[in-house]
Amino acid sequence: MRAFVDSVEDGVARVLLGEDESVAVTVPVAWLPEGVREGQVLRVTWEADEDGTEDAKKAVEDLYAQLGDNP
Repeated sequence: MRAFVDSVEDGVARVLLGEDESVAVTVPVAWLPEGVREGQVLRVTWEADEDGTEDAKKAVEDLYAQLGDNP
């Protein structure tokens, strides 16, 4: 996925996502590659985290078990 760094100010970046740049998000600059600056194009990849998904499911199951019949 294409991302365009629209602005960087006070440690926060406004990033436009997608080929048409139709989605704007603000993120801490620390989340972006070191040295990133306004006007740069980034490549964003997504990866499923199966272990993280299983951990989240277990945490929800554990919470339901703690609640018992009193949700």
